[in-house]
Order: sequence, then structure tokens, then C-alpha cells
Amino acid sequence: MPLKRLAATAIAALLVVGLIAAPARADGSHECFSGIRTANGDSYKLSGWVCGGSGFYQVTVVIRFGEAQGTYFCPSVFSWNGDLSGDNCRLT
Repeated sequence: MPLKRLAATAIAALLVVGLIAAPARADGSHECFSGIRTANGDSYKLSGWVCGGSGFYQVTVVIRFGEAQGTYFCPSVFSWNGDLSGDNCRLT
């Protein structure tokens, strides 16, 4: 196999591995004024108040003040009238 062809194959393989290993992308985001979190194993149950944003699955949630202050990634959230709840959320 010529060296150029081998190099091209190696580069293509690295690009494919890079695409597969790309970090998860959030499909929505919410920002809440305050919130609380409850430990749930290695993740958190999250409750936020005075929230704005969109999305229900693969969501980034930012809590600005309170005991749960921080940025979280949640597989799913439920948002209603400015309140938000999410399960299995992880600090990012």
C-alpha cells in the first residue's frame, strides 16, 4: 500500500473516531433564579424557580442563586409556569 494511501486512511479513521467521541450537545437550556437539589446516587433531583428557557430533553440548566447554584446537564426536565424539575441531573 503506498504511503499516501496509508496516511489518508489513517486520517479518515481518526476523523471518524473524533466524530464518535464528540461531547453530548444540549438540545435546550433553562436559566433559573434559584433552586434546590437533592442527591440521587451519583446525580441530583433538581428543582428551580423563576425559570426561563426552552427544551425538555438533553437540557442545560443554570441555577443562579441558592444551594443548587451551578450549571447542570439533565437528560430531561419538566417546566411549568416558571418552575422546573429534573431528574438525573449532573453538575458540569
